Amino acid sequence: MSYRFKERESTEDAVKRIALQQLDEALELTKAKTSFDEAVHDVRVCFKKLRGLIRLVRDELGKETYQRENRFYRDINRALSEVRDTAALLEIFEKLTKRFSEELNDDAFPLFRKSISAAKRIRQAEKKRALVKVRKSIATAHNRAKRWSIKSDDFPTVGKGLLRTYRRGKGGFDRAYDRQTVPAFHEWRKDTKYFWYHIKLVRELWPAQLKDFAGEIKDLVDYLSDDHDLALLRKQALKQSRKAKDGHQYEALLALIDKRRAELETRACFLGQRIYAEESKAFSDRFHEYWRAWHAEEKIDPIAAT
Repeated sequence: MSYRFKERESTEDAVKRIALQQLDEALELTKAKTSFDEAVHDVRVCFKKLRGLIRLVRDELGKETYQRENRFYRDINRALSEVRDTAALLEIFEKLTKRFSEELNDDAFPLFRKSISAAKRIRQAEKKRALVKVRKSIATAHNRAKRWSIKSDDFPTVGKGLLRTYRRGKGGFDRAYDRQTVPAFHEWRKDTKYFWYHIKLVRELWPAQLKDFAGEIKDLVDYLSDDHDLALLRKQALKQSRKAKDGHQYEALLALIDKRRAELETRACFLGQRIYAEESKAFSDRFHEYWRAWHAEEKIDPIAAT
């Protein structure tokens, strides 16, 4: 229950608590002795959650603070992404072959599998060094987070960020299917993930309802993340196919990637239509009412009311 606002807690206290918890979790993860791929992935999740948090309250943090913190966590995650890409490629390759297991041999695409598996092993030392570097930077980030200032507890403190993220996701949905390009789907994926984080943060406004809504958004994020990873896998497979003496294996792999991406983008389309069905003002007004009801409920003493 750590990554969400709580009852009877000021917005400033909630934001600082959540930020410090994510930083402490990231710090522990950087101390991993083994499973560097998993550690790098989990540290990146902590920093993505931190970026989601500051985006929700960016107007209250102020332009300078927001830009500094957003840039800090963005740059760290980019560096970690560079050393984790090989593991991500292998993971999505395994998911792809499992999805089409009935159509494939047990050891399908051996040359490609061997190449990305070897690349993953080679980069283990780089991942360890990257985690050490991140660990050294967390202390300063921890100290900065303690000094963040958020004075207001009114709905606009979080409502502006929530509405901004919803609008970006709604617009990203339209652009992705209009343009049908990898960058357009990638941008929609990022905005949808931030929207998912924001709904998780305010879930206590209406726990049962928003738990289900967050679950639907998470499904959409998963579809779009797999689609993006498959696009990266396709790029790598295409690159290797140009060097291969026998290109038939790669032609079959590329066809499977395209087939799976089409499935994922179709599912994402139907789910996106439901998630982003509301007009932006109606969405904002609805969450404003949730916020009012939640804060009114906080003020009631259950014993006195009985």
